[in-house]
Amino acid sequence: MGTIFVAYGGLPEERTAVLEFAAERAAASGDGLFVYHAREVADEPAPDLETEVRTTVDRVDPDIQVEVDLNVETGDAEAAEVSKQERLTDAILEGHREFEYVVMGEIEHGRIEEVVLPSLTEAVLDTHRIPVLLVPV
Repeated sequence: MGTIFVAYGGLPEERTAVLEFAAERAAASGDGLFVYHAREVADEPAPDLETEVRTTVDRVDPDIQVEVDLNVETGDAEAAEVSKQERLTDAILEGHREFEYVVMGEIEHGRIEEVVLPSLTEAVLDTHRIPVLLVPV
């Protein structure tokens, strides 16, 4: 049994769709889930997010093993220089385990947004070190 890394974020309906997809894959394969959310300071409270994750997974299969990491951005200056992209790729590549693959949402952006907004998906794909399943949201 392996572990699937789930990049959990975005709007509630988007992140729920991604998590449900990952939970269905985990239920079919017997893998566990590692759910990672790079929270901004102003995001929802951690207990609410953790409850949301566990409720979503339990709807699919309550026997799936789930570990939740709600990585909170701190207020210190050194940590502020680390982008969400870097925090996400570090969590995938420098963690205490190897993951089977990553499941994350793919959001379509317009041409201007693609230039201006850094992409979490591209950051993970650019590592070329782990398979990635993209869920259209």
